Amino acid sequence: MKRDRNIFPVKFALILCILAALYAVSVVIYLYVEEGKPLGGRDFHQFWYAGHFVLQGTDPYAAYFGKELPRLPIHYLDGVTVTQYPVAQGELAIIPSNTPMMLLLLSPFSLFSWNVAKWLFLFINVILMLITGWFVLRRVPFGGVQLGRVDELLIFLVYFDLSATRIAIENGQTTLLVFLLMLITILYADRLWPVAGLALGIALSKYSLALPIFLFLLYKKNFKVLLSAIAIQLLGVLGLAAISGNPPVTLVMENYRLFFQLFDQPGVHLARQFEIFTDNHLLTQIPVLIMTLLIFVPLFLWLRDRKFKTKAEQEVLDFHLITILFLWTILVAYHRLYDTLILLFFFVLVFKGFAYPNVWNLNKREQVLLLLFMAWIPPILILPARIVNKLIPDYYGTISDAWTSIFFLVMLFVSMFLVRRFLQHAETETLLERAGSHELPDDSHRKTRPRWVNNS
Repeated sequence: MKRDRNIFPVKFALILCILAALYAVSVVIYLYVEEGKPLGGRDFHQFWYAGHFVLQGTDPYAAYFGKELPRLPIHYLDGVTVTQYPVAQGELAIIPSNTPMMLLLLSPFSLFSWNVAKWLFLFINVILMLITGWFVLRRVPFGGVQLGRVDELLIFLVYFDLSATRIAIENGQTTLLVFLLMLITILYADRLWPVAGLALGIALSKYSLALPIFLFLLYKKNFKVLLSAIAIQLLGVLGLAAISGNPPVTLVMENYRLFFQLFDQPGVHLARQFEIFTDNHLLTQIPVLIMTLLIFVPLFLWLRDRKFKTKAEQEVLDFHLITILFLWTILVAYHRLYDTLILLFFFVLVFKGFAYPNVWNLNKREQVLLLLFMAWIPPILILPARIVNKLIPDYYGTISDAWTSIFFLVMLFVSMFLVRRFLQHAETETLLERAGSHELPDDSHRKTRPRWVNNS
């Protein structure tokens, strides 16, 4: 693996790291304080509560729709005993929003009382954040490119500082777990397909987030992993059906009903932003359809019959495509802000692209514009909306979600521009090589070759 120059001057990058680290300290304090409050772990509560029904042999989806309560008494492993209702904590979420496989996987947390379970899952989420950051920076291939240590530290700190990451940890979301499983799928899809299939199968429990990896493997025609993943999801349905006694079809229909209930919630997805113009859900999907066509039609035309001579070129293309699919799915499917932490891929894409500028063959003006755009990302995606809300009334919620959606839309089209420039430059390089083999024996064109190609 090759280490290249830092993107920023080392001293400047260190100053940015210090600022990001100071903010990270405040994030840690915030997480500790908020987790101790009654609303701490609000989203994880749904899995903890659903686990009671799983452990008692009841269908948690039917219990949710039927407003059933778990049987008492409940004896937890940490010594706590609940002998009277309510078991659910205050006004925390109780909707079992993931598919049966995830509910089965997380049900052991219901062996512990709420206070112990939520702190345990917060600790696990912090570990998952560290692992996923390391995976994206070091393990997901980009033509052999590795950033300098200072740049890696800066990106890692920004990843932790993101409002999305903070909220995912604070609320006890399964986003980080699913993100890790998606990364495992990417890394092992070609090397160890049963592992990749198992990982993707569990990740599909949060299908709105795992969708881009499913589509990516469909594009790669890796049907072994896809079929394995579907089989894992079916096993989850069959397993919960066996435990609860409800037919598998009933569980499927309950999840189908949940899909529409979740899709109608606030979030950063594009359709939601157009509800200020119309209450007709079909009309709000028109911008989504237009955006999808503007993404996938050009990609189809650009990638049709395109083959690369080196593994490095294919890895760089794959990284671009995954980034585009991540951005697209955030805007298309129902997502809250915490799911957008997967856009760490965009940060790494731009930094590694700048480490080897000839990957895109950008001129000075284009590089400056891209850097200016990147400079806006931390203030937009890190600053808590609740703080801004004190300065701008009604910012938190509708305005912040709309502004964030617009920003993600720009990031998507920037990614499209970058992949187009990469493909154009790769094609030019191929033509030059063909011409050079016959007409340019001195091979002088290699002076313009991207170093990641020369060293692949």
